[in-house]
Amino acid sequence: MFNASELLENPNNPKFNLKESEIYSFKEANELIKINKYSYSLFAIWNGIVINLQRRIENFGIANLFTIIDDKNNFNEKATNLKERWLNVNEYKIIDYAKNLNIINNTTHDIITTLYWMKSDNNEEDSQKLDKYEIYAIAYLLEKNLILKEFKKDLRVNKINTENNFKRREIDRYNDLNLVPQTHQEMLLRSSIEAFKKDSKEEDNLPSFIDKYC
Repeated sequence: MFNASELLENPNNPKFNLKESEIYSFKEANELIKINKYSYSLFAIWNGIVINLQRRIENFGIANLFTIIDDKNNFNEKATNLKERWLNVNEYKIIDYAKNLNIINNTTHDIITTLYWMKSDNNEEDSQKLDKYEIYAIAYLLEKNLILKEFKKDLRVNKINTENNFKRREIDRYNDLNLVPQTHQEMLLRSSIEAFKKDSKEEDNLPSFIDKYC
């Protein structure tokens, strides 16, 4: 047997990178476990996990979410807080959205799905069989496979910028190469003009044939 995970005991730890609403949810879950309200504690953990997934998806990019979400109108992009933005989005589908965007892997997806069905089980007999160690176990798995993972960023944005910079460098190089023959021609032309001027001056300094015989 083991004790509660650090996620439940000390969600304030900076390494978890949690917001106030998430911290409150995990603290509440721990308090409910202490008074043997195991089913209710699962709802509190679920609430914290959903908020964390929502934050991760927004951090990855709303534009990316819009490419896979069932109905864009369900996400209120103009809302000023997280809860209102996600109010009409099905919570269960958020797990799939995160997976489809590669924000979470298959293992994390399955762990969160397990939590969903655990908290959604309305069978009173099953609820009575639930003990705190099962909750500690799922909380530990969530801590390891989700909460401690870094927030992913869409690297394609940087890739696009890099490609654009490369294209600009290619255009600059192309222009530079095109300037070479033009510059060379100008140099030849200028050297010819200078040579002509020099010859002209020398001719001016020579006595004419008439002067020679006069």
